[in-house]
Amino acid sequence: MLKLRSEQFNVFQEQAERKFVQQLQHSLAEKYPHVLPCYPDAIQNQIVINMINRAKSWGINWQSSLVIFAELMIAIAPNFDEQTEIRDALKSDSKQVNQIMKTITDHVPETVWAKAEATVDDLPLFLNADYLNASLIDQTISAIPLVLWEKMTDIDAQQYAKNAYQYANQLGLNGLNDAPLTLVVWRCLYGSEYNNPKVYSWVNDIMYNKRQPREILSMIKFRIALDHRRRV
Repeated sequence: MLKLRSEQFNVFQEQAERKFVQQLQHSLAEKYPHVLPCYPDAIQNQIVINMINRAKSWGINWQSSLVIFAELMIAIAPNFDEQTEIRDALKSDSKQVNQIMKTITDHVPETVWAKAEATVDDLPLFLNADYLNASLIDQTISAIPLVLWEKMTDIDAQQYAKNAYQYANQLGLNGLNDAPLTLVVWRCLYGSEYNNPKVYSWVNDIMYNKRQPREILSMIKFRIALDHRRRV
């Protein structure tokens, strides 16, 4: 009988995990072309790893259940699991969490999924496992290299994150976790005059029409996607 040393077994596991990540990446990129294909291959790969690790933080480890979790992060919201009813379902039986995940859409009311979509937060896509419970500023700092990979030699991520956090509070966007990251991307992609309506006429419509905070953030995100084909 062939016996594998623990080191060999670990290598096989790592290879299988990498293959699974690649397969999931290609599947999600094809099914949801407005998300992963916005980024280079290496960034796509890391985003998929982030999604898998978020699922694993719940104890989910079946590949079939991991696929469902990752797809819900894209199809519904990256933070769908923050809804109370969904969290309660995932925590209800740790030994059966994989099976619960596979049938969760059958047991959580449609109103909950609608609420998840209405309170979408994209930041979890860009958070690796080490930052799931970090402060919002630290989470933002860690996410910046994934979203602005080509700008990292030109910016101070820590200072940009701190400035964006303060600006988010000024705009009344505090409480929206992906606001600081979105503001960093806005500033970097549009330059020092990013919020000047004399330079960008659409700024006036977004910022000065008494819109609700989530609407303001959504409109900034949409403009970034429209002009730079980048999901944030």
